[in-house]
Amino acid sequence: MTPRGAIVILAAALLAGCANSEPLASNLAPPAQAAEPMRDPAKKTLASKVLSAIALERVTGRKADPARLIELN
Repeated sequence: MTPRGAIVILAAALLAGCANSEPLASNLAPPAQAAEPMRDPAKKTLASKVLSAIALERVTGRKADPARLIELN
């Protein structure tokens, strides 16, 4: 047998031995998920207030009070 043939057989045996093994990444824990803070659905965001003010202006033609946009709900 030639040295080239022996190398090919040895490489094939090594690759065949690794074919059925589990990947190393399968033993690792999944990435940690950041805890999202709980939001109160009743509390309006600034974007929600601005969109409501724009809709009010378009429907009624009256300007919204800018002080109400800053108020905390």
